[in-house]
Amino acid sequence: MKIFGFHLMPYQGLPAGHLESMDSSWVTLSNAVFDPAHGHALYRRYIGELIAYDRAGLDGVCVNEHHQSPYGMMPSPNVIAGVLVPQTSCQIAILGNALPLRDHPLRVAEEVAMLDLISGGRISSGFVRGIGAEYHSFGMDPSASRERFYEAAREDFIPSASRPPR
Repeated sequence: MKIFGFHLMPYQGLPAGHLESMDSSWVTLSNAVFDPAHGHALYRRYIGELIAYDRAGLDGVCVNEHHQSPYGMMPSPNVIAGVLVPQTSCQIAILGNALPLRDHPLRVAEEVAMLDLISGGRISSGFVRGIGAEYHSFGMDPSASRERFYEAAREDFIPSASRPPR
């Protein structure tokens, strides 16, 4: 068994009463509620926590991708993995580059390969379709996500043993 630490990097600092209101925290939440100085402090804290997982002896850390939500301030797991590579020695699992939300899967493949080489082979990468709210954020039709995912995850990009059945 291997033990990995995971972090969503939530934004802590929504206006008082927001969670009790009927207002959405996905897609329509105003950027005006985000305080850059507080966001900076949170990123430093959360990256420090991921590094602490490594120092505590966990086998790895996991990063993921979410967009336009205070529940996860990590729109690019590859960027966070790039920050972690020189500061850790454990495995880094990228649990979800949302392939259908990208313009070209080759860019994702190149970024993950580059991270893996720089880290000395410590990157594991998964690929996801993303969730409906994120498609709305990107102005994309979520009903096309499966088709876009399989187009991006074609045989020459993801080996068939790793692909889910159609």
